[in-house]
Amino acid sequence: MTGSDLNIPFDPLSWEEWKSQVEKELKGKSYNEFLTWTNDASITIESWQNTLPETLADLPSVSEPWKILEPIYEQDAKQANDLALNALNQGAEAIWFQKSFKGAAAEVAVKGIDQNIAPVFIQKETLSDPFEVLLKTGDAKIFKDHRPLLINGKRLRERGANELLELAALVSQCIEVCDKYGYDSDITILTSIGTNYLTEIAKLRALRWIWNSILKQKSVDAAVKVIAINLTNNYAQNDEHTNILRASSAAMSAVVGGANYLMIQPWDAHWKAPNDFSARISRNIQVLLKEESHMDKNTNAADGAYFIENLTTEMAKKAWDMIQCIEQNGGFSEYAKSKQLFTDIEHNASQLMEAYSKEKALLGVNKFLPREVNSETAPKSSTYELLPSYLSIPHQIQLMHDE
Repeated sequence: MTGSDLNIPFDPLSWEEWKSQVEKELKGKSYNEFLTWTNDASITIESWQNTLPETLADLPSVSEPWKILEPIYEQDAKQANDLALNALNQGAEAIWFQKSFKGAAAEVAVKGIDQNIAPVFIQKETLSDPFEVLLKTGDAKIFKDHRPLLINGKRLRERGANELLELAALVSQCIEVCDKYGYDSDITILTSIGTNYLTEIAKLRALRWIWNSILKQKSVDAAVKVIAINLTNNYAQNDEHTNILRASSAAMSAVVGGANYLMIQPWDAHWKAPNDFSARISRNIQVLLKEESHMDKNTNAADGAYFIENLTTEMAKKAWDMIQCIEQNGGFSEYAKSKQLFTDIEHNASQLMEAYSKEKALLGVNKFLPREVNSETAPKSSTYELLPSYLSIPHQIQLMHDE
């Protein structure tokens, strides 16, 4: 066979021709049922895409791979430091202390850590959360803090907000601190990543796109750094090791979506005390993505992928509509104080649980149950006046089955 024998011309199929052929192959089954896809954010898109969207996402390129961010839950500063140093020796590249160490305790906790190489975050100390007081008490706090800001989407997602609502709320909070308070330094965003693999990738890309577009229209230079954390409100105690797969899916979404830091909470944190085994396995999810899958070698892997580009565009359009609505009604603080945020999160949670009551599966809880079924962990009570209670999906599913 010569090289010229391989130059066989293939005429491109039009969309209509392709769809007609597929409908023949389906043999009477519904095209919409099998080849259209609707995610939890109520975005419907054709599963097969052969073109890029007319308006391609204007994303700033990710210039370096994500850092493995290790969560440390220990309350004693010396022991927390020991755990942090051990984690850094075992593959971690940055540290998140959950305890708000201050003064001398903070010095003990970070001792021996070169923060030029391994950045350290101390909960409520190195980063300031400008909306925490508002959401907890309903009282707007006059923002005067000059520490770097943390805009937190995690507390919305763990109460039932979907990806689209979290995205809109994150951007609205960033707009408010820049416009209302004149903040013009880098902003750190904490966003939860669930198991809707493609949707989470598109959410992160849409977030970067929208904020990059906003910065071009403003005189501020508040770039965002994204810390992604796995969403655990669907982690089940029954068949608990399935949660490792859920964490792995979240990790891959965060990496492909362009997160700057990725923190994987242990899969059993809701019902077990922190322990070395769970921490090591959770850390190794990321180590494997780097050392075995080499996902740190391509930092913009989703660029140009037809389906993801189109899904990113749909996410960005719908989120922008929501953002404009929030802004037209006074911004994020007013949105929260009016209790509309509370209502929207409850609505998302209700839609999600309705899906679980019908066709949506959670392994080990409403599908493929173990022989011995344990009671799932009840949700924690909320300390936020303007937010609903935590949503424990496995617990809620069991309650539905008991009725």
